[in-house]
Amino acid sequence: MKKPFKKFNEDIKLTSNQKEDAKTKYTNVSKTLHKEYYDTEYDGKTKFLFGSYKTKTNTRPLTEMQDVDVLFKIPQETFDKFDDYESKGQSALLQEIKEVLKDTYSTTDKISAWGKVVLVKMSDNTHNVEVLPALEKDDGTFTIPNSANGGSWESFDPRKQVDEFQTSNDNTNGLTAELGRMMKAWKKNISSMDYSSYELLSDIIAFLETEFTTGAEYEEYHEIVKNFLDYIKTRCNNEDRKSYIKTAYNRAIKGIEYMDDDKPKEASEEWRKIFGDKFPKVEENPKKEQKKVVPILKPASPWSKLG
Repeated sequence: MKKPFKKFNEDIKLTSNQKEDAKTKYTNVSKTLHKEYYDTEYDGKTKFLFGSYKTKTNTRPLTEMQDVDVLFKIPQETFDKFDDYESKGQSALLQEIKEVLKDTYSTTDKISAWGKVVLVKMSDNTHNVEVLPALEKDDGTFTIPNSANGGSWESFDPRKQVDEFQTSNDNTNGLTAELGRMMKAWKKNISSMDYSSYELLSDIIAFLETEFTTGAEYEEYHEIVKNFLDYIKTRCNNEDRKSYIKTAYNRAIKGIEYMDDDKPKEASEEWRKIFGDKFPKVEENPKKEQKKVVPILKPASPWSKLG
């Protein structure tokens, strides 16, 4: 299944145009906020990209759930202003960010503030930008707002997440990202499964510390997927999630058995049940050559001419 897995990985990557569209959108949002809170020219240093668009593990086809996660670094004085609130300062910070963005995104775009973020929903409903306002600390971590239950400040370390991913991806020659995209396609194919992208990538990183530590070839990808599903199946405490994992694992086993029997058509059907229609469909199995039967001629008896 080397060719189908290779094509599958190519087909779920974002296109150059999609990547550029995402970059344009999150850059414009970041520029708008920078202009409001800083007197300097925007150079990108007041934003920090994290999540799937930072790790390049987002997949197509795009859905409205695939937000671009951007942290915006607020000045110390802005943090102090909202920290001085007796209550609900975190909510007030999010509302202020929302109002700043409304001046630019006022006609066709929807902006909402909730929890820890401000969501800028674009008119085409793709690459919506989720803004997390944060104060950068001396140790490189951030203090972020949580508006729930009257409000509180929390510590957040996105750099650690990104660095762990990058180290794993370098060690495995890009396998971490490719397995991440494949398993996100699986997750997307099961819309009701509760399994965050952060949890999924953390599990992939841990798995690749035990197997395929230096990467793999496409002809091994069926084995990688099967082994990863087995890895998370034995460690999952969420019964609903475990049920989905077991189903995918059993289909992977079946797909491999079909491959061993030289039935790529049936194998591809099992992989499509796991990953969805983006996994290539093999239309027919290879035709087995009929072995020619060569008749064995019985040699004449040397005595047959004697009489």
